[in-house]
Amino acid sequence: MTVEIESLFRELESALEAKDAAAFDRVFTEDVVFITPAGAIFRGWDELHDYHSARLDDSPDAQAHFELLALRLLTPDHAIVNVEQTLHTAKFSLANRGTWVLLRRDRSWWVCSVHNTNIAGSAKGRTNDRQ
Repeated sequence: MTVEIESLFRELESALEAKDAAAFDRVFTEDVVFITPAGAIFRGWDELHDYHSARLDDSPDAQAHFELLALRLLTPDHAIVNVEQTLHTAKFSLANRGTWVLLRRDRSWWVCSVHNTNIAGSAKGRTNDRQ
């Protein structure tokens, strides 16, 4: 099961590289709660997808990497993943750490909650308060 979760994060990286918000957001539940490193909160898939669509359009050269710091299976169908994400563009770079809550439904892993926080001193260049 951990291989499946690791694969989910590789898919997220690929979707970001392709600037494909629909592919990126495919793994989030309809009732997802997503908190950005700057504290903005998005409730529900539609709200999150609007945010990601705008962000990917705004950063056509963005490259991201997710490093899984810890992956804990709480039950066979529930996991908590601590992640470090780095994001680089021509204009800025930053890193954040997040706690992702995943659940397994219909033999697939889904993200139902994410809470990110900036890593102090990691931001270089232009950033904005809705990251």
